[in-house]
Amino acid sequence: MRSLADRIESYLKVLIERSDNAEVEIQRVELAETFRCAPSQITYVLGTRFTLDEGFVTESKRGGRGFIKIRKLQLEDKTDRPGIAQTQAENIINELEATGFLTSREALLLRAIINREVLDLPTMDRDYIRYRIMKTVINLMEG
Repeated sequence: MRSLADRIESYLKVLIERSDNAEVEIQRVELAETFRCAPSQITYVLGTRFTLDEGFVTESKRGGRGFIKIRKLQLEDKTDRPGIAQTQAENIINELEATGFLTSREALLLRAIINREVLDLPTMDRDYIRYRIMKTVINLMEG
């Protein structure tokens, strides 16, 4: 039998998959009631299974009408060699800036680094290098 944390994780991932924009907004207390657990169990799942390293950004607002927003980042392997288009990378940077993981200056620098004119290479090579840059940045933020 799967653990409670596994069931919560699966439930949230299904909600994200079914959403139009790869994100879901939930209330911790309501989710805890649904799974008949303490809100701290929801916090545990979010903190261990919905991390930047796993490809997610979480944003929370505490208080009476507080919420948790979980966004799936779009760093996907599209061939044998993973890659990411400039637009996708910029969307990730925008999300990281909007949630406070990057300052506006850091976001500006990162946008300049991943720009197609700076990475003056064939498309597949450029997308692969951009993917490696973004993955490294996300890993650094996580660690």
